[in-house]
Amino acid sequence: MLLAEAGLVKGRPATTNRNAWAELETFGAELKKNRVVDDGTLVTAGGITAGIDLALHLVEREISGEVADSIAASMEYARDRDLYSSAGERGR
Repeated sequence: MLLAEAGLVKGRPATTNRNAWAELETFGAELKKNRVVDDGTLVTAGGITAGIDLALHLVEREISGEVADSIAASMEYARDRDLYSSAGERGR
């Protein structure tokens, strides 16, 4: 919602916690109900643990999937790849 208040989501795909979806839309965001939304230069997540998925997605995007999976394993964290990406990739 801080990004929305700053005017950065208008006309762009984004997500936030489900309790604020309607409010996010009032800022002009193209609401996506995925855990992580990657619009290239703007990446948003739907909540606390979705933020972990966002961080792991960025590691995978910038470094490799193997490194992201290794980090998740060391955290004993089961990744949720519910991703919307404007680059054409769609998660499960």
